[in-house]
Amino acid sequence: MMIQMRLRTPDGQARLEIDDLATLKDLIQLIENKTALKSFTLKYGYPLRNLDTSPEAQRTAVVKDLQLRGETIVVAPIESPKPTPEPFTPKGIEPDETSLEWPEKGGFIILRVMPDDNSCMFTAFGGAIGLENPSQILRQQVAEYILEHPDKYNKAILGDEPTTYTARMKRMDTWGGAIELSILSDIYSIEISSIDVKSLRVDRFGEGKDNRVIILYSGIHYDRIAFCMDLSYPVEVDVTKWQTDDDEVLVKARQLAQQLQKVHYYTDTTDFVIKCEICNWIGQGTRDASKHERETKHSQFGEMKIE
Repeated sequence: MMIQMRLRTPDGQARLEIDDLATLKDLIQLIENKTALKSFTLKYGYPLRNLDTSPEAQRTAVVKDLQLRGETIVVAPIESPKPTPEPFTPKGIEPDETSLEWPEKGGFIILRVMPDDNSCMFTAFGGAIGLENPSQILRQQVAEYILEHPDKYNKAILGDEPTTYTARMKRMDTWGGAIELSILSDIYSIEISSIDVKSLRVDRFGEGKDNRVIILYSGIHYDRIAFCMDLSYPVEVDVTKWQTDDDEVLVKARQLAQQLQKVHYYTDTTDFVIKCEICNWIGQGTRDASKHERETKHSQFGEMKIE
């Protein structure tokens, strides 16, 4: 009988089919042919665990006894077959401060830095659930959801008329925040755990859902938290969704946030000096920024560094 399984490699995903009476050695040879890799480890299951590929196991293990039907096999090269660029890290932050080794899982919890383009929250969440170019899609969905739930999202909650608020939110230069995270959690039926770098507080939007994604909030910016088996792997093979009963991943994500806190990877929004990038207005803190945005409809701000 033939069984099917999926492969996840640094270059993407593939499917393979093998006779269930084949040996583990036959399976490894098939993977070598599929991937052109010669030296690798194999992991499978949730949480990921190592598949024994020792010479003895290759001789004696039979595929049907390994219970791999329908599983995703993660292929981790021991030596990368091609050079990869250095991962992007924020200015002033060392690469080893944006990742945390997780030996028990055979990989790393890592900060995936989002573009600073006023759509960071949408990009962080959208990428975690597998959307490409998510900002415009998610903004439209949020706007429609608000207008479809006028009792829940009224002027008292939004701080503006729903039609005005949603028109502004559909613009690509408008920041998203707690309201949008709560709505996206409802739309996609997933918990969004947002870790605040300054306080290390975890805000959970959509508690009670089966799965979660994790994002990092640094005062005026959102980034994504992911798991990767090797720091050279592309973001396409990141793990970005976890079961909500997996508290260990939240512990690791908070440890990474604490690492970033020590190097001041956050903006103190209570008293930071902010500048409007449209009219050069200068104010202090998010309260002033919100007032300026309501009065002028300007929403592009940056922090001013005071030497």
